[in-house]
Parts: sequence; structure tokens; C-alpha cells
Amino acid sequence: MDNDRIIEHLKEICQTPEPEEKKAFFQGLEERGLTSRRPEAINHGEFLLRQFYYVGKWTWLLSAVLLLCITGICYGNTGNYPFALTPLLAVGIIVETGRSFRWKMAELEYTARFSLRSVMLARMFLVGIVETAGLLAVIWVVRPWFSYSLSRVFLYMMVPYLAASLSGSVYERKNRSYSGWGSIIICFMSSGLFAAAPYCLSSLYEERFTVIWTMAFILLVFSLVVSMRRWICELEEAVWN
Repeated sequence: MDNDRIIEHLKEICQTPEPEEKKAFFQGLEERGLTSRRPEAINHGEFLLRQFYYVGKWTWLLSAVLLLCITGICYGNTGNYPFALTPLLAVGIIVETGRSFRWKMAELEYTARFSLRSVMLARMFLVGIVETAGLLAVIWVVRPWFSYSLSRVFLYMMVPYLAASLSGSVYERKNRSYSGWGSIIICFMSSGLFAAAPYCLSSLYEERFTVIWTMAFILLVFSLVVSMRRWICELEEAVWN
């Protein structure tokens, strides 16, 4: 039996039944004027607002609790180890980026009105901007409790946060895990590393090393942008809006 006959035979076997009441269904759509109706176009602000409500409430709750914990610990302890809590803020944004793959929604979002690329960008932007704004507010609040300048407190908190975000984003981009535990472990390991730094390398927090912290901050920001760009390029696809 040649290939053409096999294909024809498979078509006969796998032929789907004609849907019932198909004509009545389309007639009902025409009567309600829905056949020619197209989804309303929305601007970027409305799109971001809709994604804001879609982000899991636990993400916002976790971020708020961590920011309050950082503030409280800094109030009672002016050592360097409270800065190690900031990598845990990256858990929310990293886990949120893998949500579509984790819940098996990625393929559906690929074919939906808005692309998976747009949805993921919106969620990463929202969670990232809210957490960064919250962290900046905390830095401003706790600054008087430290002997460091505002710029040094900023660097000591932002560098661990960005390091965890970069490590987690690279892991998620390469693995697209369905559990999310890999990213969570990375964030906790980053937190543990920076918690141990004041005891193992206390001189790292001296003023003479501010230049190194500044260079690390710039390098991490650049690397994070590159990583996000690569991630988005892997999700490129044609969509309609």
C-alpha cells in the first residue's frame, strides 16, 4: 500500500463527525451582530493594567512582606547582613516569568490575541518596576540608620537583588522548568552568599571598594538587559491585535 492510499485510509478512519446545530449557532451569531465584530483595540496602559490584576496575589504579598522585613531588620541591626535579604525579592518576578510554561498555557498564549512575548514582558515589567520602586523606598527609609552614604546603601541592596534576578532569569530561559524550585533555590543561595559576605569578606563593604560595587551594578544591569533580550528573541512570533 503506497503512501497516498495510506493517507486516504487514515482520513476515512479519522474523519471527525459534523458538529450538531452548527447552522443554528452561526445564525444566532449573525442575529446578535457578532460575526463582524472584532475585539476592541487597547493601548499599552490598559494592557499593563489587565496584566497587573493577572499577576498572582501571592507575588505582591511576598514582596510586601520582604520589604517590611528588610525595613524592620535594618531598624534593629545596622550591620551588613540585612542587605542579603534583597535577593529573595527576585523570587516573585522569576517565578512569574515561568508561569505560562508551568501551567501549560504557553501554547495557548502563542495563538491568543496577545503574544506570549507581550504577556511575559508586561508581567516582568510590572513586577520588576513595583519591587524596584518598593526597594528604593526602603533604601530611602533605612538610610539614616546606617553610617553609609545613600549611594552605598543603594549599591549594597541593589547588587544582590540584580545578581539573583540575573541568575534566575538565565536559569529560567535555558530550562523553562515547570516547578519553579530551581529559581527559588537560586534566590536563596544568592541570599545566603551575600549573608556570609560580611563575615568572610568584611572589607568588601569598605568605602574604597565602592567603585567595584558600582561596576558590578552597571555590569549586572547590562547583563540582565541582554539576558531579557535573548529571552524575548526566543519568543518572537507573529500575532494580531
